[in-house]
Amino acid sequence: MSRATRKASYRYVSDKRKTRGNVGPLCKEMGDLVTQDMEKAKVLNDFFASVFTSKRSSHTTQVAEGERQGLG
Repeated sequence: MSRATRKASYRYVSDKRKTRGNVGPLCKEMGDLVTQDMEKAKVLNDFFASVFTSKRSSHTTQVAEGERQGLG
């Protein structure tokens, strides 16, 4: 691997390791504004669960079970 390729590879990995800015306030389905990180995580989880699963409750249950086992 050439020096330029190696340098580009390190730069790519370094850029991917950097964290992005904070997620701004979100709205729940009922219109309530959410500002706390854990609440925002739940809102995003519920949204993605509704998009990627046929039943929201089945995905939410799996996540809750994982959290009790120390996975979440």
